[in-house]
Amino acid sequence: MNQKIFFFDIDGTLAMKGKIPNSNITALKKLKEADYLTFICTGRAPFYAQNLFSDLVSGYICCNGRYILYNGNKLHGKAFTKEEIDFYQKKMNELKLGALFVSDEQSFAYHLDENQIQRVQKEYGSDRIDMYKEDQNYYTFDLFYSDQFNEMVKVFRDSLIINDHGGSGDCDCSTIGYDKGNGILHLLKHFNISKDDSFAFGDGYNDQAMFREVGHAIAMGNAVDVLKEKATYITDSIENDGITKALQYFHIL
Repeated sequence: MNQKIFFFDIDGTLAMKGKIPNSNITALKKLKEADYLTFICTGRAPFYAQNLFSDLVSGYICCNGRYILYNGNKLHGKAFTKEEIDFYQKKMNELKLGALFVSDEQSFAYHLDENQIQRVQKEYGSDRIDMYKEDQNYYTFDLFYSDQFNEMVKVFRDSLIINDHGGSGDCDCSTIGYDKGNGILHLLKHFNISKDDSFAFGDGYNDQAMFREVGHAIAMGNAVDVLKEKATYITDSIENDGITKALQYFHIL
């Protein structure tokens, strides 16, 4: 039997607000017990994903494709160049946006107010948040906004895919030109797995990049419409055991 590999987005797919439904925990355990390769594929930081899923999966594609861990070891990293950082910060400053830049082990607050800093400290842990520093490798960033959302999307339309976090005033950003799909391609090549044996589950705008590179693109019932249009299969919502139902549909579980 050919080796199969599975890629899962976190927010809205495997978990909601940091809580993983029991059916998804069971599904991940069964996939791992069956020796399938399973990877989280997220815009989130490596330490956040590892803390949430621990040893439930084989590895992690984090930072929207730019950072890959396998069996606890860093397999790949594509940090921003100084020129890229300068470009993004110039736009942020013009729009008066804040940001949270993600490095290997920490995130760094850029022009965030005290309430925003307290919020990210609560979510990620105070030991994981520091003030912005120049001498770091950065792999992605979240943007923080107030009333600039539409203008922000317009300004970054040629460089970023904005994935809003449910109107909470922040969003993760996937770079156009290097995204979750590139991370998947890296792993398919690394493990010599065909596209036909790859599966991706998602719900958000940035998950379109995953769907581009896999043979089986599965949209959650709660997914955005544009993702459903690009899916090869639409399953039930996260609240209604969508992951398990899709795996049963494909005779995996």
